[in-house]
Amino acid sequence: MKTSEAGFGQAASIVPLAVSTLAEAAVDFTALSHVAAGRGPGSFTGLRVSLAAAKGVSLAHDLPGLGISGLEALAFASAANAHGQPILCLADTRRGNVYAQFFAGDATPHGDIFEAQIAQLPLLIPSDIALDNGFLLAGFGTDEAENAFGAADIVTSLARVNGTGLAIDAAMIAQLAAHNLKVGIVAPLTPLYLADPRLGPKKQAPVK
Repeated sequence: MKTSEAGFGQAASIVPLAVSTLAEAAVDFTALSHVAAGRGPGSFTGLRVSLAAAKGVSLAHDLPGLGISGLEALAFASAANAHGQPILCLADTRRGNVYAQFFAGDATPHGDIFEAQIAQLPLLIPSDIALDNGFLLAGFGTDEAENAFGAADIVTSLARVNGTGLAIDAAMIAQLAAHNLKVGIVAPLTPLYLADPRLGPKKQAPVK
């Protein structure tokens, strides 16, 4: 898997990045059966760019497209560490808050995605989620969230691989897409917008 750490300009690099990734894996576009892409939650521009690229590849190669929720992909990847515990998945809004969603231990969504400050999370646990054995935290800001829940005397653990906290990535999107195909779940390549795009961070002025 390849990643791009650029803050801006992904529109120009995303397709070449995909092409080079396939080339390194010795896979041609003709070998693909579907195109999967994260549909959010996330930044307006980032979602628009990634979904436009995915739709372009789908049209060019006559491939079905699959839209995947990033939080659902994170829960699916974290379920092996949950041991039946509920899972709370978090993603950065880039506005100081987090996108959050609760899941059952088998990664089934438990309620809708919501936005909150990390400090507020202990107050927002659904009343029908059992906390007997605590629950698992995964995604962005989990260390801070663990402290917030600890202050409220709620037991949590962190989803980690080799000591590193889990974060949403392309491999998770692909894994959930493959699973969804097997069980017959198909979502379109449409964005999951949860906020007005005008609320996002301001772009940096171009360097002259």
